[in-house]
Amino acid sequence: MDKLSLRKYRRQGSLVDNTINSLKQLTKADKTPKGNTSLTHKGLIKSDKEFLEFFIDDKPLSSLIDTFYKSKGSILDSWIGVLGSSANRKTDIIKVKQFLGKSISDKEIRQLYPDNWTDDEFEWYLEKTREELSNPEILIYCCAECGDYDCGGIAITIDKTDNSVIWTISNSDGKLKFEFDKYLYFELFNRHIQNCEYPK
Repeated sequence: MDKLSLRKYRRQGSLVDNTINSLKQLTKADKTPKGNTSLTHKGLIKSDKEFLEFFIDDKPLSSLIDTFYKSKGSILDSWIGVLGSSANRKTDIIKVKQFLGKSISDKEIRQLYPDNWTDDEFEWYLEKTREELSNPEILIYCCAECGDYDCGGIAITIDKTDNSVIWTISNSDGKLKFEFDKYLYFELFNRHIQNCEYPK
């Protein structure tokens, strides 16, 4: 079986294009550079982002996906792992509950959004989040800038047997599958929930 672990990971910032250093030039550019960038005096810079990366058999999942997709670049040019990237730890708890197949209450969803929102302001986001949670495909890499489900990313489907949990990533060329020991899998993610609830 495959071995799954979580480790802090940093998507390194880098210079994307040093010829564009004004908004005027950016709008006239033939095409907008790919990746999440910000405009600085040096040019367009892809920002640093820290997150928790999934390591499978001691290899970053993002690099295994790059190989599977036969990418020229990296999925991390646009996306980052869904865990550890938000300041709101409740986001991680809900995502991990998805990985574990646990139910998520409206009260837990409410904790993702500002306390000062009225019920009317929250209602649209509640429906949107419910819709995301009901999708059989679970996002594991999301937009590096906003983390919004609607921005796309990489998703998995999860199947369980008596002894294992299976992640499957599909595209038009085939499927990438990983099988994890069920007890080690639950131990890993339950430990992450505890770390989120009671940070050191």
